[in-house]
Amino acid sequence: MNDQEPEGLQPSAFNGGDNTASYHKRLLAWVIDVFLIAIMLAFVMQYMGLGIDPGPTGDLKAAQAELLKKLEGLSSSQALFLSFSPIMSFFILHGYLLYQSGQTIGKKIMGIAIVTLDNQKPAFFALIGQRYCSQWVMGMLPFIGLPLRLLDVMLIFRGDKRCLHDLIARTKVIDLSIKAAATPNNSFVA
Repeated sequence: MNDQEPEGLQPSAFNGGDNTASYHKRLLAWVIDVFLIAIMLAFVMQYMGLGIDPGPTGDLKAAQAELLKKLEGLSSSQALFLSFSPIMSFFILHGYLLYQSGQTIGKKIMGIAIVTLDNQKPAFFALIGQRYCSQWVMGMLPFIGLPLRLLDVMLIFRGDKRCLHDLIARTKVIDLSIKAAATPNNSFVA
């Protein structure tokens, strides 16, 4: 690992204690990320001719019925592309930043980052495989997917503010404006 992190990753203040990101910064980062993915998915759907247009009458039920008819008419390759477009959108938007600094666009804007428990930038493939894939797989499980995802998110209210996906990946989210006590090989808190 480089002794010098990219500009913007050095915490600015020293409090000698906990540098865990606040609830509101994590929530706002998530909202930004979801909003950006939703915009990208709207473009994908529009490109595929799946846009919803209620027309001049504003009949949303008719527009919804038309969309369902279009979805049923998709070829298997189009359906597969549509199914994977949220994950592809995630990687297009956030892949480079996650690789470079353990951040998504929302986390970058909010000044927070994903790190290992000793404040190191996590390895990219471990981060994706353990932290993100665990969330995606949990959400797809029949019957228990939604309760598992709710449990995942609710665990943030524990003392260490780590969700289930953080526990699985052995990560935490830190506020880069708070410098914690230095630890050996600690690249985020020089």
